[in-house]
Amino acid sequence: MSDSPKLGLPTFDNPPVVETVLSAQFEKLPALRSVHFGLFWERVRERFPTTEEHPALASIVEQAKEPPQAVQLRFEATDSLLPRRLWFVNGTGTELMQIQGDRFIKNWRKTDENTEYIHYENTSKTFAADFREFQNFLADEKLGEAKVNQCEVTYVNHIVSGEGWSNWNEAERLFSFWRNPPAEPLPGQAEDLGVRARFPILGPNKEWVGRLHLDVQPAVRTADNKPMYVMNLTARGMYGSGVEFFDIGHRWVVKSFEKLTTEHMHKYWRKRKK
Repeated sequence: MSDSPKLGLPTFDNPPVVETVLSAQFEKLPALRSVHFGLFWERVRERFPTTEEHPALASIVEQAKEPPQAVQLRFEATDSLLPRRLWFVNGTGTELMQIQGDRFIKNWRKTDENTEYIHYENTSKTFAADFREFQNFLADEKLGEAKVNQCEVTYVNHIVSGEGWSNWNEAERLFSFWRNPPAEPLPGQAEDLGVRARFPILGPNKEWVGRLHLDVQPAVRTADNKPMYVMNLTARGMYGSGVEFFDIGHRWVVKSFEKLTTEHMHKYWRKRKK
């Protein structure tokens, strides 16, 4: 997790982030059909030569007084001719564009060949340009306007053992919010840790604008069977009439990552001094 110091955010030279996602959800466009997805692909095919089809994501809208564990999902009857969700993937697999009837999403993924972290300043500019291209396409085809009703910023972190820790039972070395009980008496130390938490996100005037979702789960890296923790941070909400929430959500994700992880691990991730 790393970003420009000029934004007042922590900067790590070796962050554990493996994927970042920016998503704009908008009101469903009834006129949008399968053929239009193919027409739009022709506009971006040179940069995204590979396509995949996946199940559609449900519409989600955060509510200020939503009870714990509840998720505000909106299901609508869909035209069977409309693709569920299309992926357009670039040649190296590092950049992904996703579109469905009510979402436009951009992913940036770390690969073995591409280990350089792409800063938010760059990803947000690229998202803006590609979303503008999609909006221009909708206008050219007279399909309506993509009126944004929810935004998401997600950072996926793979905290792999080997630097600073070795097994799942050392979670307290990774996360500032956890401390193992004494080895005796019962229950003893936890062998691993799974956590889900929600935090209200406040706007510039301290008004409620969304939520930050934390999800931490133990896992194994398939490449070498090393223990790791997958730490997902998703900021979801709405501010303004477009994607203005991205900057707010990004700040909450990055600052929260710093606060929820330990100074011990910050050394291995090479946190820069302010």
